[in-house]
Amino acid sequence: MDSHPFGGRLLFCFLLLLLTDSAFCQESIPINTDRPDQSDGVYTLPQHDLQLETGLIYGNASGGYFLHNTMLRYGLLTKTELRLAIDYGLRQNAGAILPVSLSVKQAMLGQKGIIPAITAVGSIGLPFSATSNARPGKVPATLVLAFENEISDQLSFSYNLGSFSDGGNSHLNWLVTANIGYSPLEKYSFFAEYFSSFVPGLRSEHNVDVGLSWLLKNNLQLDLAGGTGIFRGPEKSQFITTGISCRFD
Repeated sequence: MDSHPFGGRLLFCFLLLLLTDSAFCQESIPINTDRPDQSDGVYTLPQHDLQLETGLIYGNASGGYFLHNTMLRYGLLTKTELRLAIDYGLRQNAGAILPVSLSVKQAMLGQKGIIPAITAVGSIGLPFSATSNARPGKVPATLVLAFENEISDQLSFSYNLGSFSDGGNSHLNWLVTANIGYSPLEKYSFFAEYFSSFVPGLRSEHNVDVGLSWLLKNNLQLDLAGGTGIFRGPEKSQFITTGISCRFD
């Protein structure tokens, strides 16, 4: 894959981004991101803040893929965030652009004792924005409720419950995630996560992943994560991802 010219350009652009002068990232409170794990967090950006989360992901599912994924987040109101996401790269050794996704993230409830913080996330994909080899037959959409309990300054437990339509069938599918986060040091945090999807009439998918984040500055973060399918024998899918996130106050 690395020898493919399209993949090489992706890697070059990503490395260039890593080397970009971090002075563009203003200092403030530590950045809070929705990558590199699979769960949506309960945090929403402060009003008028802009945040970029981008990275590379390589996996062996469905014939293999190597994608550059990017999400742009904007704090529209105090508890309301708008997001735009795009994935592009290689799928089955062919260049592809996946449907651009538009989403809204709305904080609903802060944590009160054992009652978790709750945030709703709704998104739709735009089929016309995708290349023909990645264009779904119907509009993909997702609706998720994100929950989080801060157990201590260093330990948190979060989980998602939601439904989605991938644009390939008329069934309403379901998703579940559970995530334990641990931050033993100010600049380093780790997570372990379970995530799954349930599609009526088809075999359910169960997966686990682990990863870490490194805070270079309060508004600049690097991350690395990897995961694998479980309960599926030797054909289980695996992936690895690395990325960078920056907030512009």
